[in-house]
Amino acid sequence: MKIGIQNSYMGFLDYRKKTIQKLSISPSTCSFNPGVFVANMTEWRQQHITKKLEKWMKKNVEENLYSSTVGGGVATPPMLIVFHDKHSPITPNWHIRHLAGWSPDDQISQSVLRDAKLLHWNGRYKPWRIPSSHSKLWERWFIPDPTGKFQIHKL
Repeated sequence: MKIGIQNSYMGFLDYRKKTIQKLSISPSTCSFNPGVFVANMTEWRQQHITKKLEKWMKKNVEENLYSSTVGGGVATPPMLIVFHDKHSPITPNWHIRHLAGWSPDDQISQSVLRDAKLLHWNGRYKPWRIPSSHSKLWERWFIPDPTGKFQIHKL
C-alpha cells in the first residue's frame, strides 16, 4: 500500500476550530515541508518568528488546534501557520524525500538522486535496516560517530 504525501493544510489543522477558520487559509492551500528549510536568521529575529511559533503552540495547548493525531505531530502546524504566504519554493531536487519509502521496492531514478542537494530517508524502510531501498547510496555517505558514543538504533 502506497501512502500519499500530505501537500495541503487540511491534514495539519483542525478546520472545525474557529481560531483556525479565522486565519482564512484555505484547507486546499499547498503546504510545505518545514522539516527541512533554509531561513534567514536576521529576518527570523526581526520578525519575532520564535515568539509567533510559541504563541501558536500555546494556543494549541489551550484549544487543541492541531493535536498530535492531526498532521502527524505538533511541530509542523505552527510553522505552516506562521510561514503561510511568507516562504519561497525551492527546486524539487533540493530536497529528495521518501528515500526510505513506504515499500522496500520503492526506487528513485539515478538522475534525480545525482542532482539532489539533500537526501532524506523518511518512511519506514531505513537504509540501516533490512529490507530497505537506496542502502548503497546511504553507505556511500554515512560516516559513523568517531567517538563511538552514538549508534544507529536498528528497531
